[in-house]
Amino acid sequence: MKKALLILVLPFLQSCATIGMLPDDVSKIDFESEEGKTGWSEYQQVETFYGYNAEQIYSAAKIGLGNSGFSLRKANKSKGFVIGEHGMTAHDWNIIAAVYFLEVGETTKVKIIAEGSKDIGLSGDVTSDGWTGKILKGMRLHLNDTYQTILKVNKSDIK
Repeated sequence: MKKALLILVLPFLQSCATIGMLPDDVSKIDFESEEGKTGWSEYQQVETFYGYNAEQIYSAAKIGLGNSGFSLRKANKSKGFVIGEHGMTAHDWNIIAAVYFLEVGETTKVKIIAEGSKDIGLSGDVTSDGWTGKILKGMRLHLNDTYQTILKVNKSDIK
């Protein structure tokens, strides 16, 4: 009986996305690789943030993940990454997402990798749900709200 239960449960446990699936250092990340759907349930997106340093991006990455429904699981500013986990959705047991960042001159490159569970499901792989875009949007909102000043315009100057 125990063996039968183990045989039934083991494939489900192996299909879950885990933190170990993602690199734990920005030096292992290729910012020039393919974007979009890059695996069974893996999605990648790269963006360059102009005028923001690694410290600001690190903070924005944590907030972007949190605002997208991810719980912080692992973060290391000196290694250039923040990893979060999203619980069960209608289509996935769980989703793991990582934000990698690398300061290059006046810019900071960011790569987001989202991994969903590897189950087949009734509707196939539908992990994406725009996770990478949602995280980037949360980052942009935080950066704009926190670090950008609002310009005050004198209406008489516009004429």
